Amino acid sequence: MSKESFLHHDTKSLFDQLETVSQRAGISRGQAFEDFLNVSVCALGNPLMEEEYFQTIERHKKGDKGKRSVDTLAQMFGNLVKIMDKTRDDVLGDLFQGAITYGERGQFLTPDPICRMMAAMNLPEEKTDLDGRRSVNDPCCGSGRMLLAAAEIQPNWHFVGQDVDLRCVRMTAINLALRNHYGHVVHGNTLTNTTELIYETGRVQVWGNAIRKVGRVPLPDRKPEQIDVTPPQQTPAPNQPQPNDDRADASKGNQLELF
Repeated sequence: MSKESFLHHDTKSLFDQLETVSQRAGISRGQAFEDFLNVSVCALGNPLMEEEYFQTIERHKKGDKGKRSVDTLAQMFGNLVKIMDKTRDDVLGDLFQGAITYGERGQFLTPDPICRMMAAMNLPEEKTDLDGRRSVNDPCCGSGRMLLAAAEIQPNWHFVGQDVDLRCVRMTAINLALRNHYGHVVHGNTLTNTTELIYETGRVQVWGNAIRKVGRVPLPDRKPEQIDVTPPQQTPAPNQPQPNDDRADASKGNQLELF
């Protein structure tokens, strides 16, 4: 098995807890991670996802109270919240890439600094209070890093992500919800336009839940922005003087007359 490798130092504590869940429940590390994501989404969606929550933790109830894998799952979620209070970095994605997938399916997540650079290059610096009326979309969102980077610059925009991997969908939903960003995360294929599931985050409802399942992604009733794709005019070769170039009249100068 490949050796675990993490970019964020706090990810190791999450990994240790994940290993404990795996050993106590007698399941693979990958299954333990999926269960952790599911119970975290259900906890943030409480009380609307209670049935799904109890179904997931059924295999984690064995053992004495305090030493069960379900107890470690709860501690792991608390640890995640604590870590995310300290850092802007995506520790969930770091755990996923460094100890679960090892790059399977080519799932190498864009580093956080690169995401921030791309967001800074494409979004206006001045914050706008649009209350979700302007959207940022990532059609292959992974753990939601691009959306998180955009939210650092424009926290009041609407963030939409989509991915074919349900684990990625849940990581993005958790990341957006714990940072209280309004968004929608779609489990589906962007290329074939198929949808299996949609999570809505932010805008806490009367139930107090930060995540809920919805049937559609509400988008602003406005025309999409048009991007000018007209190619630039052909430019002359580097050694060819342009009409207004001083080199065009060099033959008329006194300097050449000396030779």
